Amino acid sequence: MTDSKQLIVPDDEPLMSHAFVSKIAAQVSLPYRRPKAREIVKRNGDLEVRFICGADCLPYGKYPRLFELWACTMIKTRNECWNPETMTLSIGKSFRDFLELLNVNVGGKSLRTIKPQLESLFKCAYIISYSTKTKSKGANFTVAETYNIDWLRDKPLHEPGTFENWVTLSKGYVQMLEDHPVPIDLKIAARFKSPMSLDVYWWLTKRYYRMHERVSITWRQLYDQFGSDSKEMKKFRQNFKEAVAEVKTAYPQARITCGREYVTLYPSETSVAPVSQVRREEKTAERRRSAEEGHWTGVAGAGRVWTTTDLFDVTAARAHFDGTTPAQECRYCLFDERNRASHGPLDGGVGEAEDVPLFEF
Repeated sequence: MTDSKQLIVPDDEPLMSHAFVSKIAAQVSLPYRRPKAREIVKRNGDLEVRFICGADCLPYGKYPRLFELWACTMIKTRNECWNPETMTLSIGKSFRDFLELLNVNVGGKSLRTIKPQLESLFKCAYIISYSTKTKSKGANFTVAETYNIDWLRDKPLHEPGTFENWVTLSKGYVQMLEDHPVPIDLKIAARFKSPMSLDVYWWLTKRYYRMHERVSITWRQLYDQFGSDSKEMKKFRQNFKEAVAEVKTAYPQARITCGREYVTLYPSETSVAPVSQVRREEKTAERRRSAEEGHWTGVAGAGRVWTTTDLFDVTAARAHFDGTTPAQECRYCLFDERNRASHGPLDGGVGEAEDVPLFEF
């Protein structure tokens, strides 16, 4: 299961620098080309997802993936276009803006391609199941309950904030999107041209968050997870290797090798840093700033001086306290005037530490 504590982007991340994809999409994939079958099954370990067609064909290609990425992000970030009470997403210009962030040209021709793809997605049914020897659980739902889209309009008809284009999602689909979504880097995702590259990137992102040792996966397992267009394993392997190469170009930290029998993953730096890593880096930066800008450092039996890590020296500090170094030559007196009060001979050989305020203003 996903460690949700490791899959949360800090609240102060820049708007739309990161997006979220469902953990289901990060484990199994929709078709890449128009499929002949009206039902397909994808597997990843104990997870099985059955996609059932409700339109002319199953959803396939890049646009259904990008819609789910957008919908998951809007729901996760509680964007104004999402109404959690009615479970309705206002599509309109917000979806166009999102596509443009991903370098997708939104014009008349592409809209004619997007329209049937999203309609197929809205009508598609998901049957999700996790089965082990001792436990089974699952969920069945259709993506959308109702929708109304004027595909050629890109602006609201009335006052700002109201849209003619909307989709009311099913409760099951929303719960799937909300269940520990995986954060991804939009700048990386925008560089991929093929839908398989998107799938591989999402999959690697999820795997690397909890990976501590290398993992080898058979080509048969990967075919059950990603394959559907290529009946021949040889062709699937070729397509997968090309997708991996594209992902590694945009995400060079990903350590993955494709061998004859296995694809091997090695622990790698995540493309989006988890909260724990971000906080550690913030603390390290704060300590570095403190070391460079100055801090109070104590000398046993003498007192404290305002200094930096590089400036501090015990012998020089004692010379400061006992006055053997003249104030005009003392490194601490020259560094900060607060040190002048403690410069000079110590009564009885022991000086009193300066009363350091708790807060500096």
